[in-house]
Amino acid sequence: MSLRIEKINSEIQRQIMDIFQKEIDDPRIGIISITRVETTPDLAESKIYYSMLDDTKHERVKNMLDSMNKFIRVHLGKRVRIKVLPQLRFVLDDSIKYSVDIYKKIEEIKEEESLKKKTK
Repeated sequence: MSLRIEKINSEIQRQIMDIFQKEIDDPRIGIISITRVETTPDLAESKIYYSMLDDTKHERVKNMLDSMNKFIRVHLGKRVRIKVLPQLRFVLDDSIKYSVDIYKKIEEIKEEESLKKKTK
């Protein structure tokens, strides 16, 4: 990935987080974190990866983000100075949830091993 794309990704991520904090006041969305942005080299599309505390609302939040896409893109266009503003595509980033689940499984295995050692 080129340095230019990395800078664009970083700026888009920072600005979208700011838009969520300052421009979007919808309690139905809850707390969303933009975890990373991946922009194609031709600037045609940016995948905006997000995570949420309450993943039970995933479908509703995804639909809301898709419906607010144009609004977010307009505000992003006012903040980011690039010739071509990429189309935005919001993608749930479940890597944090996956990591937490793996950690829990490891802790369960450790507990089981500890109990086995105590009973011997």
